[in-house]
Amino acid sequence: MKLNVVFNVAVILGMVAINSSAWGHSPNDAGEGGLQSKVREASLILYGQVVDLQYRNSEPTKEQPQGLPHTFVTYQVLEVLRGEVPDKKVILRIPGGADGQGGVYMVSTAPVFALGQTDVVFVKGGEIDDCQLVECVEGRFRIHENQVLNGWGVPVVEAHKTLRVGGKPRFDLNVMELPRPSFKALLERPEIKAYIDQVSRESRQTLKDLQARYDREAPKVTTVKLGNQVLPIQKDVTEEPEADPMEVYEDPLTPEAFFDAIREWSKQVGDPRSPIVMANVKERFEVPDQEVLVLETKDAVSLKISDEERYDIHAKEGLR
Repeated sequence: MKLNVVFNVAVILGMVAINSSAWGHSPNDAGEGGLQSKVREASLILYGQVVDLQYRNSEPTKEQPQGLPHTFVTYQVLEVLRGEVPDKKVILRIPGGADGQGGVYMVSTAPVFALGQTDVVFVKGGEIDDCQLVECVEGRFRIHENQVLNGWGVPVVEAHKTLRVGGKPRFDLNVMELPRPSFKALLERPEIKAYIDQVSRESRQTLKDLQARYDREAPKVTTVKLGNQVLPIQKDVTEEPEADPMEVYEDPLTPEAFFDAIREWSKQVGDPRSPIVMANVKERFEVPDQEVLVLETKDAVSLKISDEERYDIHAKEGLR
């Protein structure tokens, strides 16, 4: 049995650590307020390429004793469309990512990244909160094959008057690159340690031998595809004419047209409110636990009744 199977099992087991919150937006949603509000909220809008990915956990809390994984994504700046950049590279912190032990934490409203991807990102200014992008996934636009797609991979067809998306999506672009966890980190997970012990017994190899083989054969990076599976189109078994599409979308915008729209809106909304803060992968950071609201009991509501109704009640009681 090849030991890279151990790594694959580790990733599969870790995939259960998915945030259970509902999807905040649908892939076809253009977001709140359109492009104008996104530009207004952004202190920096840049066109760049993903050149580095690192994952770190937040500080442990009562609810999250291991902390929550976050992605530190580094963009090589190709063009600045709004605001100013402190460097030719910008590092942003986004919720979700690898936990370092073969597991994955995914947030339904946050984007995922892979090396080499080119994007336009709308970055919030001021102190870093949970996600540095405006509306998180809605603040990331993909540039692929000279077309502009939203954070889900749906084409952007209008941006000057309103932000409109639609057409054939590219969900296949939604991939996450996960680094290989150390063998020691895998052994810290009971279910994976049990599996490795089983491999050791069946193969009659020591843990030291298995670790050497793991370091030699397991891939250093694994790509996880998160795209929706597109089912094959079935022909209708009918002689009726085909229905016309409910809505026909224009061709996706080119990057140049999208950049022009951003610059126009940026002039209208004025200068950014505050500079951005660069994320630092070496600094510890905290993510507060979600606050649990306590339900308060209310006094029973007293019903108002008329004099006639009160007379009827007394009359009935007198007949008992």
